[in-house]
Amino acid sequence: MVEKKLLKALGNAGLEVINPVGETFDPALHEAVATEPTSAREDDHVVSRVYQPGYIFKSQLLRPARVVVKQWNG
Repeated sequence: MVEKKLLKALGNAGLEVINPVGETFDPALHEAVATEPTSAREDDHVVSRVYQPGYIFKSQLLRPARVVVKQWNG
């Protein structure tokens, strides 16, 4: 409950949480900590899991999201 209120207050001040599951990997916002194979070409370079969410405050990156990225080896 306290965490929700804190995140809401910080969100109103300009904080955005980066949780990119299912999005294309962006090295400017994400840090790849691992890769995992995929059988579908369209899933290449797509984020499959988030180990640690990232944060942006007023358009400035505070911490990149640490993610696992799918890799197609066709």
